[in-house]
Amino acid sequence: MSSERIPCKNPDCRSTILPATAKANDGLCAPCIGRIRRAEWDEYVRQNRRTVNLYESVTDPVEIIRIMLTHRKHDPLIEYAPSPISTEQVFTGLSTDQQRRLSTLAAEAVAAGETDLGQNIAKSLATLTETNLDEMLQCWLDHGNLWPTVAFRRAGASVRDRILEQIAAGSVDLNHALGALAWIGDSVVVKKFAEWEKSPPVWRSQLRVGLGAYALEGGWELTESGRRNLYFDECYALEIVSDDTPASEVRLLNETGEKCPLCGDPLVHLLEIPMRGGPLGFLRFAGASLPVLTCERCTCWNMFAFARVGWAGDAKWHHANPDSVPQHSLGFEFGRGPWQGKRVALKQRPAIHAVDWCMQLSSSQIGGMPTWVQSPAYPGCPDCDRAMMFLAQIDNGAFSGHEGTYYAFICGDCRVTATTYQQT
Repeated sequence: MSSERIPCKNPDCRSTILPATAKANDGLCAPCIGRIRRAEWDEYVRQNRRTVNLYESVTDPVEIIRIMLTHRKHDPLIEYAPSPISTEQVFTGLSTDQQRRLSTLAAEAVAAGETDLGQNIAKSLATLTETNLDEMLQCWLDHGNLWPTVAFRRAGASVRDRILEQIAAGSVDLNHALGALAWIGDSVVVKKFAEWEKSPPVWRSQLRVGLGAYALEGGWELTESGRRNLYFDECYALEIVSDDTPASEVRLLNETGEKCPLCGDPLVHLLEIPMRGGPLGFLRFAGASLPVLTCERCTCWNMFAFARVGWAGDAKWHHANPDSVPQHSLGFEFGRGPWQGKRVALKQRPAIHAVDWCMQLSSSQIGGMPTWVQSPAYPGCPDCDRAMMFLAQIDNGAFSGHEGTYYAFICGDCRVTATTYQQT
């Protein structure tokens, strides 16, 4: 057989091929025949793709949710119509009976091996409703399921005690079990965490992080006096409104007229929160306003930016901030974030409403619990060393072409604020 190579039949291609390849591919090289076949397949998909509306004629919210949260294998020839209602809207509108039915469905799904469906339903029930999930959780424990841990928020004593028993017996995933206990977070859990810190159990060596990291998942820390929450129970979402709609007095990303000592960019107030009148008095901060000073650029580089708030409502760069940032952070253009100048209204919602960033809910808010994109990262106050409380977050991902979340914290006693940033 001749091994002499011949040119590809495509006049725009400079490749040469063996005669056998030319015979098999009608004179074309493999890359060229591959492009042709891909184009043919794409055209076939374009002509034969159909839209399937699984929600057609479905009015029962429970069935809508089942369809919405059921994973479907990708089929290039099928495009599924979107749900006529968002996850947030359908869950917050459920009746007590519908919540109970979904809880039962979540239990049955895990028992039947449809774990993703059961977990997704439970996560939404836990964060978007107040329904009691103990009966569902008992079924989950029967099948060794403790994920997502947020589903165990405020679980009762019987659920808590079963988890403790399973930990003692070594029959459970420790990471999930400790996270579930942290979300339960009652006095028995706090006492148990304190005992484990004082006298580490034999399984302690299996953990990659300390017990305190699990407590942070539930928004609290263990102190000598017991549990200390690191979030405010009240929460208000920030919703962008048009110019002709009433808005709150919260201001976002206003430049201060000062320069960042580290990079020279303008310092901004991530938020300026009015403290006289209005619904944000739960922050319990003395003064007419609470400005959160930061540098958008420097905060992005794995640091906390601290500031001190004066009694007159002014904010100053804190001496505890680092002296420098990585040089590679300075070599590119960095403009103001997309929230600058946006008018926002405040909408009250539960503290854990948007705690899971994978649920793709609007997460920009003041108060409540943070929507961690990565691991929980509460800064220590540079003045008193205590963990600072979560204050607010601004999600740039709410705007097309942007990503990442800025977080704000406060130590009310020391009048110190901090900011940090996370992204995927």
